[in-house]
Amino acid sequence: MQEDSLKKRYAIKLFANIITALFGAVLVAIVPKALGPLAYGQFVYLQDFFMKFIGFLDMGSSIAFFTKLSARHDRRELISFYFIYSFAVLLFVFGFIFALVYFEVVSHVIPNIPSEFIYMGLFLGFFTWFTQIFIKIFDAYALTVSVELLKIAHRAVSLLLLLFFVYQLAFDLKIYFYFNYIALLSFLFIASWLFFKKGIFTSALFKVQHLQFKVLTKEFIEYCHPLVISGVIGIVAGIFDIWLLQTMAGNEQTGFYGLAYSLAAMCFLFTSAMTPIITREFAKSYEQKDLEQMRRLFYRYIPMLYGIAAFFAVFISMQSENVLSIFTDEKFKDAFLVLVVMALYPMHQTYGQLSGSIFYATGQTRLLRNMALFTMPLGMAISFGAIYILDLGAVGLAYKMIVGQFIGVNIQLYFNSKFLNLEMKYFVGHQLYAVLFFAMLAFIASNLLSFESALLELLISGFIYTVLVTIFVYIFPQIFATTREEIKTNLRRVVL
Repeated sequence: MQEDSLKKRYAIKLFANIITALFGAVLVAIVPKALGPLAYGQFVYLQDFFMKFIGFLDMGSSIAFFTKLSARHDRRELISFYFIYSFAVLLFVFGFIFALVYFEVVSHVIPNIPSEFIYMGLFLGFFTWFTQIFIKIFDAYALTVSVELLKIAHRAVSLLLLLFFVYQLAFDLKIYFYFNYIALLSFLFIASWLFFKKGIFTSALFKVQHLQFKVLTKEFIEYCHPLVISGVIGIVAGIFDIWLLQTMAGNEQTGFYGLAYSLAAMCFLFTSAMTPIITREFAKSYEQKDLEQMRRLFYRYIPMLYGIAAFFAVFISMQSENVLSIFTDEKFKDAFLVLVVMALYPMHQTYGQLSGSIFYATGQTRLLRNMALFTMPLGMAISFGAIYILDLGAVGLAYKMIVGQFIGVNIQLYFNSKFLNLEMKYFVGHQLYAVLFFAMLAFIASNLLSFESALLELLISGFIYTVLVTIFVYIFPQIFATTREEIKTNLRRVVL
């Protein structure tokens, strides 16, 4: 099976992520206002709770699945095995929630939300996670172009469906769940058809009687067992954050947090396109014992993608008031400060995912566990102080995410620098001066002119900001881990 080139895969994935960002922008502009802060807060809590719960049961197994399948495409038994595991995850989560409801203790874990919505959130969380498994199969076989074209078409149709649901039906939380079910299940159906067409799925895939279940289970346990302890701490820490916010501040503050996170996540879409591609290249290079190639990839792409994330994140933080005016109404005006802080999260989220992929690609899961044993309890302590003691609500959780991510990323960077013989101070320095660089230019662009219209002010400021960045990046090309000669070469290619 012929693979697409890395540049081609990144280009199409980036384009698809831009389409996804536009879809997300429309989603944020429509859904929170249509549902209101309370119902939207319930949705955010359920989505976050079940994604973290299922993420715990994943315990790195999906990364193991992706890494092993990327290294050897002929191991289709991995797909059969992981589908069985996925079904077991669904049964376990359903059984756990059913027990909580049956013994009438569910309100202690999922407060202020009816049981009907809890079950709906459960299935939404599972289908969302399972969709990511399908995308990992696409990326493992380097079929990035196929899946991204599928995602673009699927997003377009889903948007039309959402508009119909919002403006033609009595839109409420239940109908929003139904919309998500239709969107996710249709994607899984079309993706399955493509897998059969490409020969990845065959009838033999479902003949599990010949599956070496014990051998595969042992293989996955060896890879994932160091992550069990960190997984337990991870679910406690992750659910503790959102539970504390929901319990102490209520649905409305959870809704503010969810809205700010969704808006900030649009910045991450521009860099997340590279994460599965780089992870796959790291896995292949490590399989071939080519540490020099891994080192080159790290030096080349980590600072570059951090710079791209900072370009968007800092500007959104500066323009938070205008962004909220465009996307929401008066009911969400108090989310302003939450977005100011949360907008900066994608910068180190980019760093964390790309840097963290080294540990998965090289099987250093024990080291990941040890880092988690330090960073996750620390994060819980920060959450407790910010949300419970200082009573900062959603702003407190946003502060915790920024601080916790910064600490965790730089601990990862320390070990990656030792493993790949990198100069750590270069990467730490880049994190700091890149933010100062973009903050200075964003401040100038945001305060140069003022308009009555929030949209016009955002667009004009964005244009000025982009021009200033373009000029000064030529003077300081290290911001994007490039050189003036490389910039000149790329400009010549564009002109010619």
